[in-house]
Amino acid sequence: MTLAMPGRAQTPAPAEPVPAAASVSKQCESAQRKVVREQKALTATADGITRDQRAREGCTSRSVCARYDDAIRDAQRRMVRREARLARFRDEAGASCRGG
Repeated sequence: MTLAMPGRAQTPAPAEPVPAAASVSKQCESAQRKVVREQKALTATADGITRDQRAREGCTSRSVCARYDDAIRDAQRRMVRREARLARFRDEAGASCRGG
């Protein structure tokens, strides 16, 4: 039991500093979520390309076929960008999860 001395205020114990590992862990988790999110988007884009290619094979109208061709071409461009982003996110995740 401690007694407070008159004239002296009791000061609380200093808070423990936040360990650096906790912030690295949050950065790592955030980076990993980015990778997962980009992988899902990449998979969805690839599925869309497959779906449009199947539909393109069965199209009968010139204008409909042209729309499918455009959609496929646009999706392929998106795939290239998404693959580059995924590679970048994986590098960032590797760096933040290693702690360096």
